[in-house]
Amino acid sequence: MRNIFDELRELIDYIQSVYTEITDEWKCCESRKINLKKSQVSDIDVDGDIYKSIMEYVQLLNERSAEIILKLSLVCSYKVTARVKAQNSIEYKIQNYKTERHEFGRVPINKCMNDLFGVRIILEFPLTFGQIYAFVEETYQGRYRCIDSSKNDYKAVHLYFRENNQSFPWELQIWNKDDVESNFASHKKYKQEYTTWEKESKEGGIING
Repeated sequence: MRNIFDELRELIDYIQSVYTEITDEWKCCESRKINLKKSQVSDIDVDGDIYKSIMEYVQLLNERSAEIILKLSLVCSYKVTARVKAQNSIEYKIQNYKTERHEFGRVPINKCMNDLFGVRIILEFPLTFGQIYAFVEETYQGRYRCIDSSKNDYKAVHLYFRENNQSFPWELQIWNKDDVESNFASHKKYKQEYTTWEKESKEGGIING
């Protein structure tokens, strides 16, 4: 009988397989070779190569997302959802990272653009960060960055898929069922801030220098 860790392993392995597939496809198509660890958010300009590269990658994700999401429901018996980050949300995040809070954009791009494709699993039976971290380390031996992303009312563990410094990371959010209500409330607050920013922008989000 499958247990909760079997479910997590199946999900992580599936995400890794499609992440590798799309990353390999991206490498073949993308002529720009941007080091996402050395390049900083402050280097992103709406007319520049980095921004164009981000949006071309998002286009590829949108083209492939339907088949990925369809398979997710077959891989895991828990509630799993996924999404490709929207353009305006990407622009808002870039703009937010160019504020004093994030050293005016002097932050590696792969730290900011770490969730262009995101998956979320909601666990029926609660696990602590320590339990999840121990499982990931024992099973994958340091392959994935697994962090406790809990802050204020938001409670979650985030796991990141990344091949190298030229590959955009993907994010897996692991939620406990008991935290769903407060987590969505936290997301709603963030969404309100984003909506206010969007209304103040002339064309739905302009990346300033």
